[in-house]
Amino acid sequence: MDDYGKIIEKERILKSKENLLDDTIVKDKLSKHEIISKMYEGLVNEIEELKGILFKDLAVTNESKEKAEKISKIAFALQSCLDMENGNELSENLNWLYRYIRYMSKRIQDNECMNFVQPAFKIASDLKEAWESIPEKHRN
Repeated sequence: MDDYGKIIEKERILKSKENLLDDTIVKDKLSKHEIISKMYEGLVNEIEELKGILFKDLAVTNESKEKAEKISKIAFALQSCLDMENGNELSENLNWLYRYIRYMSKRIQDNECMNFVQPAFKIASDLKEAWESIPEKHRN
């Protein structure tokens, strides 16, 4: 019966991903700004969940390592959106912030070190807030 519950959960996750795919590619409902906004939202939520797992267990567990890996993937996706070719200082600074978040994830996975979680959460929260504060006329 547990396997059935896992199958239902996987189907639910696939359905939500399918809906996001429909919104972004098929129906072209989301702008580039909204896609990045959703990525920031996901990053903040995942780090928040990681903090909850670490606080609950007071140790690094397999669940927290999996969550850290997911955080690293989101940060890498955001990093890959940067235009590093033009040498923009903003892109370089964002690159370093994303690298820090990925470093935090790697420290949890490899060294079971929780010291970098709160600063990474603060960075992600500030980035999300700054992204959402971009005036409507400058969003594209």
